[in-house]
Amino acid sequence: MKSRRKFIKSSLLGLTAITFPNIITANINQNYDVVVIGAGAAGLAATTELRRQGGKSVICLEASNRIGGRAWTDNTIFNKPYDAGAMWIENGESSPFIKFAKKNSKFKIYKERSTASEIYSVYDGNKIAKNENELWKIYDSAQASIASTRKDVSPIEVVQNQDSPWFNTAHMLVGPWEMGKDFSDYSCKDFNFDYDVKFSGTYHCEQGYGALINEMYKDLPVELNTNVKEIDWSGKGVKIITGKGTISAKKCIITVSNAILSSEKIKFTPKLNPEKQEAFSKISLGHYNRVALEFKKLFSKKAHDSYLYYKVTTDSMGSPKGVGITINPSKSKLCFCDFGGKFGLEISKEGSEAAIDFALNELINIYGSKIKKDLVGSHFADWSSNQFIQGAWASAEPGAFKYREILKEPVAEKIYFAGEATARDWGTVGGATEIGLETAKQIKT
Repeated sequence: MKSRRKFIKSSLLGLTAITFPNIITANINQNYDVVVIGAGAAGLAATTELRRQGGKSVICLEASNRIGGRAWTDNTIFNKPYDAGAMWIENGESSPFIKFAKKNSKFKIYKERSTASEIYSVYDGNKIAKNENELWKIYDSAQASIASTRKDVSPIEVVQNQDSPWFNTAHMLVGPWEMGKDFSDYSCKDFNFDYDVKFSGTYHCEQGYGALINEMYKDLPVELNTNVKEIDWSGKGVKIITGKGTISAKKCIITVSNAILSSEKIKFTPKLNPEKQEAFSKISLGHYNRVALEFKKLFSKKAHDSYLYYKVTTDSMGSPKGVGITINPSKSKLCFCDFGGKFGLEISKEGSEAAIDFALNELINIYGSKIKKDLVGSHFADWSSNQFIQGAWASAEPGAFKYREILKEPVAEKIYFAGEATARDWGTVGGATEIGLETAKQIKT
């Protein structure tokens, strides 16, 4: 199953602030060969590669107070590893994170089971669905319709069975849960963009994917709490204007989210051409927000990393009003209820209490009100309101696939773009890492 579920965007507001004593503070006042903007997966990979090459002075700037970007493991909220962001490790043995984990005794990793009957259950109301085959028929049909449509149109224009009582559930799985967007908001052509990317299984890390990434890059020099306000490329090189002062460099690599770029929180002087600027908004971020719940006994007998699907009966503005449910992810004994698409954004605006109530009520509809007494903790991870990201991962809007290539194009051989949205395997930590490495190798100073 093609799945964007594996890359849930994470840079939380509301998480306990953590300091990183092993981060080496770089000298922001000197001139550099390359400035990397953003310390998410792409930025960390690019910085590592540039330093590996030797002979280049490099600095990585991060607006938040930590590295990792949209991969973050918190250990304080539930007193255990909680992947509030990325949690599915893709590409198996080829993943640099898997290779690192296998050499580091701190981390335990394992491969997700592949037999469908072992990892999911489907409910219709408060009972196991007797007609779950109808759901998978619609699901498979939707996947096939989107995959066979090479046109730059929205899935809502091509998927069938829209009058089925199981359509909202299939829509949620193929749209909001997989893409962070509803069927009306992304391009079929873009959905198929990375189908030739080799996929070799999904892995989990018991200590958390974010923790694994943080450990891997903990000694990398990063200037934290450094907000980039402007990039002046009018002269020979570039000047990076930050809240801490101005940095001069020959080149820069930008890895921040397209939502930040399209909102013009980073000013370009002179302005970028209109088509380039439009690419930031046309390859737009979806929405994917998470409620994590901890129960005393509920799900105690469920296998780890299993998925719960149920009949979603309503939608809001063409966005299914439901959640994708993951039980005991990475052996955490938590339950994740994930909101996507326009409904995910709507929940973000309603706030933490409303989000937790909605998720809990969806489970009550299945298991009964007795589970309220079993609840011991909850948390809402709101990516849509996060000031450093403002959404989930990026995909092309209907009719906007051409902007994929425009987005990647360097500007004047001074400004390079290497965020997740520019990756072939977009929407994944692995893809972001790969494009960071690839872009760094292109840099000649």
